[in-house]
Amino acid sequence: MQRTIKFLVKHKFLLIVVLLTIPTFFRMLRPGIYSMQDYHAFRQYEFNQCVKAGQIPCRWAPDAGLGYGVPLFNFYGQFAYAIGEGYILLGGQVIDSIKFLFILSLLGSSVAMYFLAKHIWKDNLSALVSTTLYLYAPYRAVNVWVRGALPEAFSFILFPLILLAVEKKSLSWFSLLLSLLIITHNLSLIMFLPILGLWIIYRKYWKAFGGGVVSLLLSAFYVLPVIFESKYVSLSNIVFGYFDYKAHFISLYQIFISRYWGYGGSTWGTGDELSLSVGILQWAVPLLALIFILIKRKIRESTTFLILVGTGLFYAFLTHSRSIFFWIHVPGMAYIQFPWRFLGMVTFSFTLASGYLIGMFKNRMKIMIAVLTVLTAVILSVSFFREDKWLKINDNDLFTGDEWTNQKTASIGDYWPNFGHAIPKVPSDGTYINYFPGWIGATPDENGLIPSEGVVFTDTPIRKVGNMVSLIALILVIATILKNKRKKV
Repeated sequence: MQRTIKFLVKHKFLLIVVLLTIPTFFRMLRPGIYSMQDYHAFRQYEFNQCVKAGQIPCRWAPDAGLGYGVPLFNFYGQFAYAIGEGYILLGGQVIDSIKFLFILSLLGSSVAMYFLAKHIWKDNLSALVSTTLYLYAPYRAVNVWVRGALPEAFSFILFPLILLAVEKKSLSWFSLLLSLLIITHNLSLIMFLPILGLWIIYRKYWKAFGGGVVSLLLSAFYVLPVIFESKYVSLSNIVFGYFDYKAHFISLYQIFISRYWGYGGSTWGTGDELSLSVGILQWAVPLLALIFILIKRKIRESTTFLILVGTGLFYAFLTHSRSIFFWIHVPGMAYIQFPWRFLGMVTFSFTLASGYLIGMFKNRMKIMIAVLTVLTAVILSVSFFREDKWLKINDNDLFTGDEWTNQKTASIGDYWPNFGHAIPKVPSDGTYINYFPGWIGATPDENGLIPSEGVVFTDTPIRKVGNMVSLIALILVIATILKNKRKKV
């Protein structure tokens, strides 16, 4: 008992972080699942089918595309689903695994931000403020409770951990964590690169650039197929029509002032039916710190803070139509689809910077301001962390009947093989499936279809090379981590 008390006292701030996280997910702790705008339960189900078939790494989603199958996981980040698969293998339902993953994204990101902020600001109260603002930012609630953007939500765990690896100059961990971000959500990687590159230069940790190469080797099983096999699928649906970035810029009012909350979608103009705000307190706290810095003329002593604020402002600029120049001329920007996705990086930069304000005060004033900030952040945003509709269903309800057909239709045009077969309007009867490199045992007909019987899905040469490179790199990185651990002991 005494040991438990001593442990809790020693880690009291971390315990507070965990307790503060509970209101963001406690409504998930009941049978069923909430409505969301994406189909991650279906993707988790398909990932489970890969594991059952012994297809590791997972490539092919057999039920996607109305049962014709698409190479979903050859191009879509799969790390979160790999974690969810562990939950399923332990006997859990697919829908519960999705709730587990979202809970993990909230809890894991809070703990990760706490350790990063504590390392940077050298203060527990500062770390607590940064963590609370990071957790209770409106965009975090949107990702989890409205959009259901699982890979993006999961990336919020990795952002702080990657910068912490730079801070601690741990090359092996940096390489490993960066590779996890690559295979979690490649769009989050693209958005994170500016602040990561700037931080590496600021800390003069030049080895990290070599670590970036190692991270590519670790994720080669995913990266190489993306590079060399994307030509075999249709990507037009990802960047045109509704997904054209020019339709999804947001206004300054939406970013900084609006308290609107809804469960609809992003629309042309400023009539969006979901919150696209960074959060009032999330920018007000660093603004107050900036004012104090200018009054006290402590600009030189505040370099880290100013870099974070400057980076946050740059990311906020990219959500506005005035940044169209970047979107037109920077390669790959169109694939981000929604400029407001950069709100995640605004949130990360501003909330990490916010902890600096607490360090400007001492004694009781410091405690009072920290407590007031934490309570205000929770009060302003806790109501956002709730469902629109609660669905009292289980796996059997979701993966049978009409609902199963709807699941198989989800994002049907994404990664559709371009070997001749047009996107269908009716489900496959199971006789034929889409051809894609890796299927052996039959030759595709003029429609790009092959019989579903008598064929086997295997890795192409480029996938085999990627698998081998990743395996060797992983063994070497793990060996290095263990070796360094022994040296410290």
